[in-house]
Order: sequence, then C-alpha cells, then structure tokens
Amino acid sequence: MLMGRYTALVCGIVAACWAYAGDSTGLILVGQARMGNGLREVEPTKLEAALALALELTTRYSLVPPSVRDSLVEQFLREGRSPTALAVAQQLGCAAICFALAERFVHLLRVELVFRWAPTFESEQRGVGYALLRHVRAPSGEFLYDPALLEATQRAVAVAFGDSALYAHLEPPFRIYPAAVLAVVSIAYRDDPHLPAWQLFRQKVVTSYDAVLTVIDTARFHPRVVVCDVDTRDSLYARAGWIEPENYNPPSPVELALLARMGVEYIVSGSFERCLEGGQLRLELYRLSLDGEHCRTEYLGRAEGLIAEDSVPTFRSLVRQLAGQLLWQNL
Repeated sequence: MLMGRYTALVCGIVAACWAYAGDSTGLILVGQARMGNGLREVEPTKLEAALALALELTTRYSLVPPSVRDSLVEQFLREGRSPTALAVAQQLGCAAICFALAERFVHLLRVELVFRWAPTFESEQRGVGYALLRHVRAPSGEFLYDPALLEATQRAVAVAFGDSALYAHLEPPFRIYPAAVLAVVSIAYRDDPHLPAWQLFRQKVVTSYDAVLTVIDTARFHPRVVVCDVDTRDSLYARAGWIEPENYNPPSPVELALLARMGVEYIVSGSFERCLEGGQLRLELYRLSLDGEHCRTEYLGRAEGLIAEDSVPTFRSLVRQLAGQLLWQNL
C-alpha cells in the first residue's frame, strides 16, 4: 500500500511537471538512457522517469518529454535529416544533453550522469549517485527499482551540478544529499585466555556478525552515506574467491582494494578486546583511495567504550551507541 502511494505520487508529479515545462532555456534532452550490468531486465524508461523527476525537483530544469522528442525525430526522418541528439537539442533550444547509465551489484544501485551543455554541447559535468535497493514486490519478491533509481539519480544530479544542498529544501523522501558508499568490514576479536571465559568471545562467529549488522543498521540513517548490506559486501568477496568472510578478523589489503574498486569510499572497522574490566570495543572510520593496484587508508576517527558484563544485548547496545557517535561526529 505504501509503495503504491509512493509510485502514484511520483507519476503524478512527473505528469504535472511535464505539463507545465515551458521555458526552453531549462530543457534537457536525454541523449541516451542505458541500463547496464545487473539491470538488463529493467526498461530504460524507468531511468528516464527518475531523471525527469530529479530535474523537476531542482526547479531549474525540465526533461524534454519523450513524446516531444519522438515527434521531432519523426519529423527529421520525414525531412531526410539525421535525428541526432545534437540536432534535436539544437532544434528545441535545450540547455544540455544528458547521458545516463544505471547499474546494479546485488543491492547496490549506481547511476552515472553526463551533462553536455549548450551552446556547443562540449562542456561536460559528471555525477555519480548510489542507493540501496530496499523494496520488493509481494509475493514475487522482485525488486521495486523506482525509489532507489530516483534516490541515486538525485544524488548524481546534485554531484554533477556541484550543489550538495540542491534538494535540501524538500520533504522526505525527496530530501536527498550526495552520499558516499560505506562498508562495514569487520571487528577483530582479541580474547585473553588468562581471564574468565566470555560467551561473547567463544561465539565470536555469531556475535561479530551481529555487531556488523548493528553498525550497518545504524549507518543507514546517516544522510551522507549509502551503506552496503552484508549480502552485497559478501557477494563482492565471493567473486574474489572468499566464500566465508570472517567478521572477527581484521580486513586484508586485498579485501580493501576490492571494496575501493567497487566504489566504496569509507569503511568502518574495529576491535573487541577482553580486559580486566570486561570487554573494550573500539570502532574506527577510514577513507579508502586507490593508488594503482594498492589501496590507501586514511584514518578519520574512532569511538570506544567498555562493557562489564558478558551480555549480547549490552554488547549490541554499545555497538549502536559507538557507531552513531563515530559516524555523526566524523561525516
């Protein structure tokens, strides 16, 4: 029901915007809208609809409606003229031509936009935006792409235009900011055999996985990051031959390089260490960057705390508290 209202709202806004899009100085023509890896079964018209709404929400630009574009192409063909994107844009007096590409890896959606601006249509502005697929159709379980496509497209538009507050004045779900991709890699466990045994450490496979999920669940509320879920992260590792990632061991250089190549800009890692007082948890935030085949890490900040009892709920509560502190203070 909720998604039905959302889709109806989007369709209504798009229809209304196309109806009054009159000033040609703000018109943008779609030169190409392409669905790439992971989205071959999705029609490019979905990407065009997302781009249309993302542009209208800026209050500065309107997408040339497909009916107008197609009619002009037919006219060009009847007149024996080549209906190139450049020719159509010039005929309509467009401000820019936009080329759009959408791709998906598991649940991570990526949209890349290239705007070429009048009068020569050679000056370029590029933007990339990400979003996480969160909705499925019941009972089929098929992904509902529209909300994530719009979210990623809005981010790509904001990046291309160089305006991080482009949609800040809007109400949710349209209040979108540019956001970097963040992954939660692992929390290294360090037990002390000389101290009384804790189940949190004995069951480190389970408790470390739970801790990673808790950080992810906390990070998804941050407006400046798109956090990879575990399925997306582990599928990336599996492509490199790692079948069972170990959430209780430090990340390897190869692991970090894989994440950086996938577009991950930030990672959260940490440690959980047994001590006389109980268990010391530390979470750290790093920025990733590629230097050829190698991945560099830049330390950005940390948050740490102590638990005095061997309790999963207490541990989970501390993880959530420190994750929020780490992300909201450093991003």
